[in-house]
Amino acid sequence: MSKNLNSRKELFINQHKKIRIAGKYRIAVVVASVVLQILLIVLLVRLLSNYAIFVYFIIQIIALIDIVFIADRRSNRSFIISWLLVISILPIFGHILYFMWGRCPSRDIRSKRIKDAIARGVSYLIKEPQIYSELGDLFPSRKRIAGYLGRKNFPLYKNTDCQYFPLGELQYEAMLHDMEKAEKFIFMEYFTLSSGRIWDKFEDVLVRKARQGVEIRLMYDDLGSIITAPDDLPEKLKAFDIQVAQFNPVQRHISRLYINYRNHQKITVIDGNIAYTGGANLADQYANLFPKHGHWKDTAIRLEGDAVWSLTVAFLQMWESESEEKIIYANYRPSKSSSNSAGYYQPFTDGPVNNPDNPAEVLYRKLINNAKNYVYITTPYLIIDNTMMDSLCNAALGGTDVRIITPKIWDQWYVHMVTQSNYGELLRSGVRVYEYTPGFIHAKTIISDDEHAVTGTINMDYRSFYLHYENGVWICGSPVLADIKNDIMDTFDISEEIQLEAWSHRPLRIKIIQAVLRLFAVLL
Repeated sequence: MSKNLNSRKELFINQHKKIRIAGKYRIAVVVASVVLQILLIVLLVRLLSNYAIFVYFIIQIIALIDIVFIADRRSNRSFIISWLLVISILPIFGHILYFMWGRCPSRDIRSKRIKDAIARGVSYLIKEPQIYSELGDLFPSRKRIAGYLGRKNFPLYKNTDCQYFPLGELQYEAMLHDMEKAEKFIFMEYFTLSSGRIWDKFEDVLVRKARQGVEIRLMYDDLGSIITAPDDLPEKLKAFDIQVAQFNPVQRHISRLYINYRNHQKITVIDGNIAYTGGANLADQYANLFPKHGHWKDTAIRLEGDAVWSLTVAFLQMWESESEEKIIYANYRPSKSSSNSAGYYQPFTDGPVNNPDNPAEVLYRKLINNAKNYVYITTPYLIIDNTMMDSLCNAALGGTDVRIITPKIWDQWYVHMVTQSNYGELLRSGVRVYEYTPGFIHAKTIISDDEHAVTGTINMDYRSFYLHYENGVWICGSPVLADIKNDIMDTFDISEEIQLEAWSHRPLRIKIIQAVLRLFAVLL
């Protein structure tokens, strides 16, 4: 068994060696550009301080004014505090750095293009008041959530079947089966696409379906795939009439550090009637083909019916924002419905162009604040601000059973450090925290009171809530909620519950590192 694992790992390393070299070269170019900008800032500061005292004084005044305006911004308070700290410690350098990298991303030309694409897509989403009324009658305590998402231009649907997958490999198996039966189109959008056994299977199906006349569109995030996807992949697939878009190439907009704003959405749509979303990207580790971080646990859902239309529109919105192609949305409407299905579904998206009004964060808080009996959360990262922390702690102090599962084996040490640093306040308030002992849990789900849940691509961290484009589905009154809850309960059984006493006695050096990292958590 160990020999097979070693051979798989060696094969994976060999396959990715050339890709990683090319990707690291591109990253090096971007890093060098960023470093050069920082050096220029330092040089400018030195010149101003040594030879232009008056100008230096003026910039300090401007920095002070900036502090006032930043403090007054309608934005995340942790984000504001971090930038105030940078500017206060380094008035000149920090001010110039903020001017380049800290301003609202929703005001530049690229963000305007994304807003325009989103607005065009929204015009094809029709809300049906009767469905909201029905949900209000059946679940009166949840109608405010449906109403909130509705006012954010995300329609509520019924007539939809939903299937839950507790592991990424099960999701892939079902996706490939459905893709084989595609007759009109296949849309795929992922943060990470990695060459390997999983991608080989999907590529084989996509090429074969393209030859049969099925329209194929594939979008992946450039940074998320920079050391995993071959540089020649777009050209290779275009030879088979497969349309490919790389979201936000890293070499663009370096001066505004738009490199931060990534497309973290994960959507597959087949013929407009079937859609998948969840935490898994297109890579071998999500199917546990090799033990990168122990056992990798991811989850996903399959929708069939009316609610698929919103995920189709979400994909086309991001496609238009990158390609600037004007798409005829009506060509991709669903042709089937599931009229006998129970439950309500409300797919939604989020991103930095929404700042500071971010539906994903608000929705998470609503589920936590309105929970009566329990709220269970799975997340790979737990980097939260005071507002989210207060919601979790107050719910637990009020008698709600609040539990959170995070990974035991981390993928980024500094993020895991900040995640663990948040345990103390939660534990003292009665929140139960677990770490997934078999390895890395990448699932992103919150469920409450057997009545409703959110699942999709959203991590409980600042990046997901404010910097990344994300998607999820609010589910209410559906039979699939029992499957989601049962899977989480089974995951509790194989996870280690963190005890406050043990957490309090962690080594001093760990406490110091965590305290420092928490100051800049929203900038990580």
